[in-house]
Amino acid sequence: MPRDIGVRELKIRASAIVRGVAEEHATYTVTRRGRPVGILAPLDLAPPAPRGHDAAWARLFEAGRKIAAGRRPSRSAVRDLERSRR
Repeated sequence: MPRDIGVRELKIRASAIVRGVAEEHATYTVTRRGRPVGILAPLDLAPPAPRGHDAAWARLFEAGRKIAAGRRPSRSAVRDLERSRR
């Protein structure tokens, strides 16, 4: 069962709390003004990150490479951005 910890206590005891999470697999529910706002837990207890986004990131980076390949090096990206805002 996670122990509740307020933001102020977390700020004061951050090193000891993180050490407890890492070494003792302690889990905390972080609260702000008494309301839960997050969970501090070891990564092996965290749900796995969604994998469906890998392909989207790959497409985004590929698009960036294509854009960069088509740019003339003598042109400034800052100048292009300023012109597009006019």
